Amino acid sequence: MRVPPYVRALAAGVVNPTPRIEAVRQFGATALVDGDNGHGVVIGQIATDRAVDLAHQFGVGIVAVRNSNHTGMLATHVLRAANRNMIGYFTSNGPAIMAPHGGREPRMGNAPFAYAVPRRTGDPIVLDMASSQVARGKVRMHADRGDPIPEGWAIDERGVPTRDAAAAMRGSMVPMAGYKGYGIAFVTEILASVLPGARLSVEMPRAFLEAGSSMLDSWGSGHLAMAINVEAFADPGEFTTEVDRLVTSMKETPLAEGTDAILVPGEPEWFTRRHRLRDGIPLNATVLSQLDAFAEEIGIEPI
Repeated sequence: MRVPPYVRALAAGVVNPTPRIEAVRQFGATALVDGDNGHGVVIGQIATDRAVDLAHQFGVGIVAVRNSNHTGMLATHVLRAANRNMIGYFTSNGPAIMAPHGGREPRMGNAPFAYAVPRRTGDPIVLDMASSQVARGKVRMHADRGDPIPEGWAIDERGVPTRDAAAAMRGSMVPMAGYKGYGIAFVTEILASVLPGARLSVEMPRAFLEAGSSMLDSWGSGHLAMAINVEAFADPGEFTTEVDRLVTSMKETPLAEGTDAILVPGEPEWFTRRHRLRDGIPLNATVLSQLDAFAEEIGIEPI
């Protein structure tokens, strides 16, 4: 569903398809990078790679980014660190879709952040989440289908909790865990936007987030990528063995009534990935029709 807005933005030059991603400032294990209005999905991976290179030299690497755009799934970025035997962290800001705790108007993004940790056996541990109670995309899907949303996902324009997905789209997402989620989102905004000198979430255009939007906006967003070189602190083999031992400890916990299994962060997504690679990726009829129409729009054969 993101493909048409992404491609239109690149083709129109709203987002730079050939950015020159350069370091504005470097100091020891840190760097500040200007994304030249490029696509955040690419810039985020480049920032993580540079953080990993710094971590090889200094034990830790931190790269802040300004003048970027939508980064997509943050796991994409942090896994680049875990795949090189490092701990990865990544955060980003985006247009305001969430009200601060006690407010009724969106003033901050959903403040996503992610970690990836290598293991000796099995897939890396991946925690990739937003600071909102739920991703706004889920509310949008309910609104498109005309379905109600669960209690506690969002508020309407008056600041009143609502189950009406359309009212939630006009209103605001709410922070997870109330004031605690708001606090996490607030400091995440500092790391992702204030530190690198990017736009604040409340200053970004919101057209891409509205129903019926057809093109990604130029956000001017910021990111922060960090890599921790495990070898600077411990023997890598011993570290990953201990991570596996921690996983085993969690999974051997006696189950609560009604629970089938205890999972660790990222495990459901790894399962889904293997399933999709084997059986394909299901697409609903709306997305398929949108892709077919877009194929005709850009002059390629539809599916």
